[in-house]
Amino acid sequence: MNIMKLSADNISFAYLEGSPLLQDVSLAVSPGDFTMLLGCNGSGKSTLLSVLSGHLPAQSGRVELGDKPLLQWSHRERARTLGIVLQTTPPALDFTVSEMVMMGRHAYLSRLGNSTDEDKTRVVEAMEKMEISSFAHRKCNRLSGGERQRVMIAAALAQDPSILLLDEPTSAQDPGHAVKLMETLRSLLTNLGILMVVHDIHLARHFAEKIILLHQGKILAEDAPCNVLTTENISIVYGEHAVKWL
Repeated sequence: MNIMKLSADNISFAYLEGSPLLQDVSLAVSPGDFTMLLGCNGSGKSTLLSVLSGHLPAQSGRVELGDKPLLQWSHRERARTLGIVLQTTPPALDFTVSEMVMMGRHAYLSRLGNSTDEDKTRVVEAMEKMEISSFAHRKCNRLSGGERQRVMIAAALAQDPSILLLDEPTSAQDPGHAVKLMETLRSLLTNLGILMVVHDIHLARHFAEKIILLHQGKILAEDAPCNVLTTENISIVYGEHAVKWL
């Protein structure tokens, strides 16, 4: 594993001229970080992850992985360092769970696509971490939404990345599995940095080491949960009606 930092410096992005979704956003994620990205619908959270992953190009500012711009890395190099699970993950195809997780090792496979003992070990480890080993031979198109989420996270972990970007990884999880997933991810932080989009403020308050709160494409607050999830900030981002419930 190559230990790398992912950083963004004053990045902006707009689909339509004059309607920016992101405005001068700067952040950094290093191995050991467990950062959660919060904000109301349309605040730019998923767009930010897409820019950080290289799926969308920043229109101003820069994104760097390690010591050079992200887009100067080859796809194969990037896949060995950056694990990504976005909401736009393609629908499950007719592969088994273990085959889908092995796809996370594509950057390490030979030109013939042959897997090594090391590849197989990483796949087994990733499936165990996500507690999906018991249905490793089941077809992915027969899984529940929550199970598919855990399969895709396992595939990203099989890449052995330094940085993991997750877009709403608990959206299809029941409360028990959501808490277990957070506990598992937090246990992996020795050599892994995680930035994830979440909507569940209660999970973020309990598990995040740092929260970045987006509002209208800008960072409103960035700090420990107790300093970010204040009555004032919640009222600004989610509205006064949300304060009594959150």
